[in-house]
Amino acid sequence: MVIFLAGLRQIPQMYHEAAAVDGATAIRRFRSITLPMLSPIIFFNLVLQVIFAFQSFTQAFIISGGTGGPSDSTLFTTLYIYKQGFGRFDMGYASAMAWALLVIVAAFTAVNFWSSRFWVFYDD
Repeated sequence: MVIFLAGLRQIPQMYHEAAAVDGATAIRRFRSITLPMLSPIIFFNLVLQVIFAFQSFTQAFIISGGTGGPSDSTLFTTLYIYKQGFGRFDMGYASAMAWALLVIVAAFTAVNFWSSRFWVFYDD
């Protein structure tokens, strides 16, 4: 939210004032001015949240006690890597899983960067 607030403060007020003089409604100003000007911030947060979503470990570890919960309902990939590496001492398999996770995260990040050229507006 702090990043979004900083992004909102970066939008020049003159754009909103000019649109208000031209008769644009608040919804139209948001859709035509605020959202395009915030698109780099939205893209930055999207990339970070996709990466952090794949790294969720602590919550599942604390809730399930490191076991993955009832019927493996909280057994995320990172917790599974931890169980294999430090629980069963199968470091080779855990390392291979970590590299596979890296490739998956890199693929999702690459897709985000590829799609950004269609919807992210950079004010040049």
